[in-house]
Order: sequence, then C-alpha cells, then structure tokens
Amino acid sequence: MKQYKLICVYGFAIFAMFFGSGNLVFPLHLGQQVGKNWFLGFLGLFVTGIVLPFLGLFVIKLHKGNYRSFFAEGGKVAGLILPLFTLSLLGSFGVVPRCITVAHGGMDYLFPGLSLTMFSLIFCGLTYILCLKDNIMIDLIGKFISPIKLTALGILIVVGIIYSPQISSEKPAISAFSDGVFMGYQTMDLFAAFFFSSLIFNRIKSILPETNDNRIIIKAALSPSIAGALMLAIVYLGFVFLGAHYGDLIQNVEPELMLPTIATYALNPSAAFIIGIAIIVSCLTTAVALNNIYARYLVDTLKLKPSYFPIMLAGTTAISFFISLLDFKGIAAFLAPALEVSYPGLIALTILSIFIKDRKILKMSVFYTITVIMIAIKIME
Repeated sequence: MKQYKLICVYGFAIFAMFFGSGNLVFPLHLGQQVGKNWFLGFLGLFVTGIVLPFLGLFVIKLHKGNYRSFFAEGGKVAGLILPLFTLSLLGSFGVVPRCITVAHGGMDYLFPGLSLTMFSLIFCGLTYILCLKDNIMIDLIGKFISPIKLTALGILIVVGIIYSPQISSEKPAISAFSDGVFMGYQTMDLFAAFFFSSLIFNRIKSILPETNDNRIIIKAALSPSIAGALMLAIVYLGFVFLGAHYGDLIQNVEPELMLPTIATYALNPSAAFIIGIAIIVSCLTTAVALNNIYARYLVDTLKLKPSYFPIMLAGTTAISFFISLLDFKGIAAFLAPALEVSYPGLIALTILSIFIKDRKILKMSVFYTITVIMIAIKIME
C-alpha cells in the first residue's frame, strides 16, 4: 500500500473509530454552555480530547502495539486491572450503550415513535454481525464510511456557520477552558486510544511484512494518527462553534437530539435526513470497534479458545443492550465519577511512559499517588 493511501485509509479509520456518540454531543454541549468564549472552551477540549488521545496512540506504538505492556508500567496490579476497567467502560458498560442512545436520537428525529428498546435491539443485532467480520472492519471504515460521514458533517458545519445566529450567552474565560477540559474527559478518547492504536499498529504491521523494525512501523503508523487527530480537531472546532451560536435553539433539547435539531434548522428537513444517517453510522462504527475489542480481550484474558469469541461477543452485546436502556443522561451519570478518578493517573502514566524509558518504580509511585488522591477527593465530595 502506497504511503499516501495508507495515511488516508488509516487516518479516516482512526477518525471514524474515535468519532462516536460522545463526540457528537459533548462539543455541541460545550459550545452551548460557554457561549461567547467558545474558542477557549475548544482549547480546553483540544487538550483532553485531541492531544491526550494522540499521546495515547503514540505510547502504544512505542510498546509495539501491546497495550498490556503499557498498563504494566503502572505495576502488576495495574497491569491486570486497568485493561479490564478501561475496556469495560469503553465497551458494554459505557461507550457502546451511549452510542446506541445517540444513534436512537438520530433515528427518532427522523422517524418518531421508534422506542429505545426496539432500536437498541436492532442496533445490537447489527453490531454483533459486523463484529464477526472484523477482518475487513478497518478497511471498510477507512475507505468508505469515514469519507461519507466527514463530508456530511462538513456540509452541516459550513452551512451552520453561514446561517449562524448571534451568541446570546457568555461564561467566564477560566470556566470556559475548564469546561472544555472536562468535556474532553467525557469523550473517553484517551481510553479508546490505547486499544485503537493497538488495532491500527498490528494492522499496519501485517501489511509491512518485509520489516520487523519497530521504528519503521511506528513511522508508518504515526502519519495516519496525525491525520485522524487533525480531522477530529477540525470537526470539534466546528461543533463547539455551532453549539455556541445555536445555544438558544438547543437549550432544552436532549443531548442526543442536539445535532439533528441544528441540522434541521440550518439545512432543511430533507437534508437533515443525511445528518441523521451520519449520526447513526458514526455511532455504529465506534460501537463495532469497541465491542469487538472488548469481547476479544475477555476471550484472551480468560484463555478461551478463539471459537468462543461469538459466544463472548453475544454476552457483551447483550449487556450493552440492557445498559443502553438507561438513556444518555443515565449512562453519563455513572461514567463521570469513574472518569474523574481514573483519568489523571492514566494521563500521568502516559506522559511518563513516553518520556522515560525505564524507572518503573517512579511510574508506579506517580500513578498510584494520583489515583489515591483522586479517590480521596471524590469520597470527600
């Protein structure tokens, strides 16, 4: 595969896998909250929603695509618990159900009356089928789904900017930035980066059979990561802008309905249909990637034969179905405390692992100290 084609396909794949449910909601919600200081809010989101996930992508590449090796930097206990904890939140107990609720919002806006239960059942069934074909998943997402999705979102952003109303609210600058930082936490993209990077790294490694040089593979994998990060940054910037300018319109709108509401206002109901499809596809691609990774991790951890993967996948998909019935706000309510406690320690471990090759005791000490402090703060609250 030629270098430019590799960058395009895997850059689009990285964008598509990251850009799921929270990414469709939180930038808009952030803009609506911070108003005229929307750019400061975006900068906060950029730090935790773009820079940190990119560092997460990079650190796994340094570990040759082995996320278990990275988590082990925090010690033996962290090496066992962190993959299970992060993948559980990304998989059946957090992001996948959240994808279902946001996708239902897109569908409900187009076809009112379809219950969350029925939609979730259909969505989970489709997710299960696509997960069984994971050998073509990345190429399919990168070559076909992502360009279509990015085009649809780009049209909405451009038209939305052209017809954007004046901003009527404003939040203090420091609060706008801190809100952006917290919204970046909520996307959970740092968590996802550890596992998406492993998936991409191993896929690129498989198409470069002529070399076992880790530096060459890292270099080949780095450009798509940068391309994917740039795409995310551009869409986030546009979404925060739209959230700020259409803040009054989405003031009392459910989170999963914010984007369809703006699309219908800025475009027309017929054109908004395309945005609704883009929302559903965005959530589906992320859900498929995460559900697949989670089920394969459990099979590997429990030392089951590969033939048990469809059974494990059925179990993780079923859990996602039941958690999705809590709806977007319900899922966000129990995810927020877990993220506040776990994110700072993982950020520190990521940065230390990039800049310090050895000194495992130092990394363990910093990780556990920060995590204990965050737990203590949460208990006192």
